[in-house]
Amino acid sequence: MADFTYTCTGMFTAFYPENDNAVEAWKQLAEVTNDTGKVLNCQKDEVIIALRKSGYTVSKAKSKSMTEVLDELLELDGLFK
Repeated sequence: MADFTYTCTGMFTAFYPENDNAVEAWKQLAEVTNDTGKVLNCQKDEVIIALRKSGYTVSKAKSKSMTEVLDELLELDGLFK
């Protein structure tokens, strides 16, 4: 699994840390993105190159099926009971 995954929606690309090692790098990204971890799509390649130069692996996030999303929501619902 990659250290970071990303999604492109609208004008923005969002980066997600996928392990504890990547969280620190994500926090640095968040400092310059108003705590969002999102950049304009035209900046995506720059961020990916910088992450890879720092030794992280980066890949595009795979789409989840509606069943997977609902399962995750049901799991979260159980946490709040």
